[in-house]
Amino acid sequence: MTVLLVIATFAFFILVDAILTRRAAIETGAPAPVPVLHPLEPVWVAGYLVPEGLHYHRGHTWLQVLDAHTVAVGLDDFARRLIGPARNVHLPKVGSRVRQGAEEFTVEVDGRSAGLVSPITGDVVAVNAELAARPRLMTDDPYGGGWAFRVKAPHLAESLRNLLSGSLARRFMEDAREGLDLRLMALSGSVLQDGGEPVAEFARHVPDEEWRRLVSQFLLT
Repeated sequence: MTVLLVIATFAFFILVDAILTRRAAIETGAPAPVPVLHPLEPVWVAGYLVPEGLHYHRGHTWLQVLDAHTVAVGLDDFARRLIGPARNVHLPKVGSRVRQGAEEFTVEVDGRSAGLVSPITGDVVAVNAELAARPRLMTDDPYGGGWAFRVKAPHLAESLRNLLSGSLARRFMEDAREGLDLRLMALSGSVLQDGGEPVAEFARHVPDEEWRRLVSQFLLT
């Protein structure tokens, strides 16, 4: 009986502490804890990383389902190579509403600015604060520490039907690579190396006007 009483007492205090902690967070406006990204299985397609477990928008952004109504959002490997190393990042504010297919965040690179679409409709519940001090993280680690923001999406299943995953995502990346190669072949030889592969950080070698056309075509902004 004594043991049961001690266990019950501990359980009571744990419950009270949880309630008080939640109440304090609400009163002070502190952000609620958010789910972390799930591990991904790396898959390479046409020279680009297209991890399994993600849903891809045709504007080269992705989302990962974290729970029944929450997703993480970021840009894919194709987008980060097209844009180049980020110098600054502009994210939507917590509490704002983003819409699937609409330009909702921006990456700045060497005086250039590339808009990126949201792959999901919903309310922003968290942004990656690390990007304020280390914006290049978004393009250095696009599927991990470079995630952009998290969204609460009440109609998640409906939005997922408009996205690509699995073999469809892989085919999409193959087509994007082919389309990009055709565009780059018309530019200076400094953009492509031997074998037709784009040089490292090839975006820096593309004239501003052509770069903007590429961004508009492939990122849909």
